[in-house]
Parts: sequence; structure tokens; C-alpha cells
Amino acid sequence: MRILVFGGNSLLARAFTASAPSGAEVRIAGHAEIDAPELLDGVDVVVNFARHPDDMRLPYDPARDVDRRLAKRVSPLTARYVMLSSRKAYAASAQWDATEDSALCGQDVYGANKVASEAAIRRLLPADRLTVLRIGNVIGPERIPGRRSFMGFMLNTLADTGEIVFDMSPFVSRDFVTVEHVAAQLGRIVELGLTGTYNLSSGTGIMCGELALAVIRGHGKGQLRIIDPRHADAFRLDVSRLVRETGLRQTADEIISYCYNLGRALG
Repeated sequence: MRILVFGGNSLLARAFTASAPSGAEVRIAGHAEIDAPELLDGVDVVVNFARHPDDMRLPYDPARDVDRRLAKRVSPLTARYVMLSSRKAYAASAQWDATEDSALCGQDVYGANKVASEAAIRRLLPADRLTVLRIGNVIGPERIPGRRSFMGFMLNTLADTGEIVFDMSPFVSRDFVTVEHVAAQLGRIVELGLTGTYNLSSGTGIMCGELALAVIRGHGKGQLRIIDPRHADAFRLDVSRLVRETGLRQTADEIISYCYNLGRALG
């Protein structure tokens, strides 16, 4: 099997590349190669990890849509395509226990862009060659300067200032999943040839404060400070469809232990 990993510099792409199916030939490409004539030569599966940074704040633009551009190139071939969408594609009212059939309209600008992108590639590719994965809140070893993700912000501020600062209630539950688990699920999806739409996360709601305190305990020092107690953006995905196919599931205890070890690594 020949797999093209597009956007190979991302944290998730690197994890997937390191755990790709046994015997697979993995090729990595980036934004600069999106129009290269030889990009898809001999490729069986394309997994796209790339997106345009403006997708987070600007309305949908098909010219900016990396998935649409890649899918258009894949369409005349026989290769399968895997799109990494987001749980934010679901409506705000459907964020808790969202199934793959829940209402789609986008929770915010980014979510609306993912909805539009999903629709665009469905028009370009047949269902038996397309996999769409709506992913939860991925966490990993994100001690990277300027990293704005949930875990990146926690690790950076704890290491730099000795505290983690929340602008929401620590009792807000969200569906977290480790980068390694997402990579393992992706590997099984590619290996099994799964197509269709799947939620990919742990399917477990964990209070954000519990994760922050696990990181602090692992680090051995620090404090959690709350500057706004609003109850914001609780969500949990129903992942039963994917679990039935792959047999892989991540527990809350595994995630909390993982966060403790991330804190230890800061030392």
C-alpha cells in the first residue's frame, strides 16, 4: 500500500507516519507540492493533514480549500481519500453526544468551513473512495513556542509562568483524545479500507480542570487560575460506529495518565 501523507509536518501527521500500517510505503508532501504533476503517482491512499490558516477566521473560499484541491486531483484516479474534518462541523446544539447523523451547520467559522469542504469533496469523489473523520480535541506533547491549542497553551504557560489560566469553568467536560490514539485509529482505517463518515475521539467527557490538574501533578508544582467561570463549549462525540469497525477505544483513565506524563516531561 502506498500512502501519501499531505501536510506531513503537523504533530498528528508525524504520529501517523510513525505508526503507519506494516509494510506500507509512506510518502510525505507539503503545501508547496499541491500542484506538482507527480504528486499522486502510484498512490493508493491520500490522507490530508493540511489546512489553510485562514480557515479558522474567514468564510469558506473554494480556492483556499486544501481538501477540495486535493480531491479534485484524486477524482480521476482510483486512490482513496481521507479527510480530517472536525467535531465543530456539528451544530452548536448537537455538540453533546453528536452522532455522524447529527445536524451539520458548523459551531463557528471554522466548523462552517469544514461543512462546506466536506460537501465539496463529496461532489468530487464517490462514496466508496472517501473517508471523512470528524475529530475531537486532540492532545499531545505540544510544548512548542506559540502553540495555541488547548494542551499547547497549558504546557507553555505552566512551564513559563508556573500556572495554567482558564477563561472558562474547570468543570466544563470535553472529549479529549491523544494524538497517538488518533494515529492508531487512522492506521486501522487505512489498513481496513474503511470508507464513510466517522467520529474519531475517545467518546469520553472529561472535565478540563481534571486534565489541567493532572498536568500540574506530573510537573510537581504550579497552580490552576480561573479568570472567567463561564460554562463554555462542552462536547462529547458518539464514537461507537468507528469503535465497532476498529476495536480501538481510549479510556478517561488513560487520558488522565497521559496528561500526568506530559506534566512530568516538563521537568
